[in-house]
Amino acid sequence: MTAKQRVVLGALRDVQHEHDGHAVSACQIAAACPAPWQGRPDLVTQALVLLERDGLVLVAAGSTKGWKITAAGRLMLAPRRGPARERSVIGGAPHPR
Repeated sequence: MTAKQRVVLGALRDVQHEHDGHAVSACQIAAACPAPWQGRPDLVTQALVLLERDGLVLVAAGSTKGWKITAAGRLMLAPRRGPARERSVIGGAPHPR
């Protein structure tokens, strides 16, 4: 896996997480990438096609523009670091600290 592919795979993981696991577009992934890939969905799509060949991502069912990371793709990345996103618990109250 190249450095470019690793960056795109990480951005896909992060954006898909923000969208509650739903498929995301190359434009959304490109927006989450650092320079020089930021805002370049053409470059991101090239990397996604190569990652799909290796079984690390897949095109979402019923979509030609939505991408999802596979379990194998998740295993290729280091665990996320940093604080968890703020989420409310069931019932709408924030998490107790």
